[in-house]
Amino acid sequence: MALHFVLRSSCRNSAPIFVSLLNAGRVPAVSRSLTTVSKSLLLPKPVPSIGIASLRQFSASPIRRAAATGNHVTLWNAERALSVALIGILPVGLMFPSQAGDALMAISIVMHQYWGLEAIVTDYVRPIMFGAAVPKIAHGLLLVVSAATLGGLFYFIHNDIGIANTIRKIWSTKSKA
Repeated sequence: MALHFVLRSSCRNSAPIFVSLLNAGRVPAVSRSLTTVSKSLLLPKPVPSIGIASLRQFSASPIRRAAATGNHVTLWNAERALSVALIGILPVGLMFPSQAGDALMAISIVMHQYWGLEAIVTDYVRPIMFGAAVPKIAHGLLLVVSAATLGGLFYFIHNDIGIANTIRKIWSTKSKA
């Protein structure tokens, strides 16, 4: 493979290296070719000026002007803070069941799953692949599913035994069996 790169780089230079490498009768030609090889590997290759402007404007995904104005660092910090807070919210909510603890768990879990699924939808349902309408529909469906999940959890907390008591009940029936 190294020979492949040497031969390719020699073809780009004005004096081909492989010609001097094939000339085995002369020792100085081999040393000159090794010097040329080492210089060609260390020096940067000249880049043609044609097409540089188009390469600088190249992007793998379309630029979203609305997202460019937001502060993504703050959102990233909020996502990480919620993830760390979940480490404490879930055990405390399960050890001390209450409607307030259940509501805090429900909000935290739904926010966490929304941000995770939103990142997946943003990364994989791109307008360049699916057109302009499908990503908007996918984000809308994600909002509807997240709102329905939160609403269903609140209904369950208010009208039934709640999240923590349900999990405790499941664990108690599993341990008896």
